[in-house]
Amino acid sequence: MILRLYRRAKPKPLLVAVDGGLAFIQRIGLKPKYWLTDLDSAPDIKKGFLKNTEILLHQSHKDKTDAELTLDFCTQQRIFDFTFFGWYDRTDETDHLLGNLMLAHLLKGTGGNIRLRFLGSRQEIHYLHNETKVLNSSKERRISVIPLDNSISLSLRGTEYKARELNVRQGRTIALRNRITAERAMVTVKGSALVIIAG
Repeated sequence: MILRLYRRAKPKPLLVAVDGGLAFIQRIGLKPKYWLTDLDSAPDIKKGFLKNTEILLHQSHKDKTDAELTLDFCTQQRIFDFTFFGWYDRTDETDHLLGNLMLAHLLKGTGGNIRLRFLGSRQEIHYLHNETKVLNSSKERRISVIPLDNSISLSLRGTEYKARELNVRQGRTIALRNRITAERAMVTVKGSALVIIAG
């Protein structure tokens, strides 16, 4: 899926390898423009693979995760459209996962047309802020919406449980585990929320 998205993208996205994520990029045959690393999980690197790749080295003892450092670097380059992939196939790093997902709050103050999503082998997570997302080819998958603001207004079409400007307060579970029933579904969020597609 990652290769298909990358090849279809126009213009080609800036590819940044983050620490041990270089192994995944190397395995699927792509070459990063940058490698951001503290070398604590550096993989075996094929000879010549990093030719024309700029290495951005940072200290292993730091106050930010690699994901936050990557966002810092990209926003300095005036890049506001982010896709993280290969990010959460381990089950013992819930703290890391939740901390990195909350980075969406940091982006709200950076300006620009921000897009943030996390793609894994089993699920995808999108950060929505006052916008509508169309979900194609997701029939029978689950959709959950988690408010990042105190409350959001949520509308859903093409799902088992539909909603029209439903007020969802932070901490409530009413918007979890809905089922997508249409080939083309829509989710509209007024406010900020994480939308999780899984299954």
